[in-house]
Amino acid sequence: QQRFEELCEYKEANGHCRVPKSYEQNKSLGRWVGKMREYHKNNDMKQDPVWKNRFAQLEAVGFEWEVPVLCPPNEDVWQER
Repeated sequence: QQRFEELCEYKEANGHCRVPKSYEQNKSLGRWVGKMREYHKNNDMKQDPVWKNRFAQLEAVGFEWEVPVLCPPNEDVWQER
């Protein structure tokens, strides 16, 4: 639950849930987000009742399950270039 709350705080501050795996300000959050995407990719979430709830929570906050590899950590700065 702690990481989910941190994700919500990240979204509030950044306007999206695309936390980079190597997020320097909170490395644990970056790793957790990567794990959630991996679980989803392998369909591990959909089969486990515990993860079904987590899946629903992440969907509700607009979690992006697939993020382009070349997506920069701060897209706003990238767009300004």
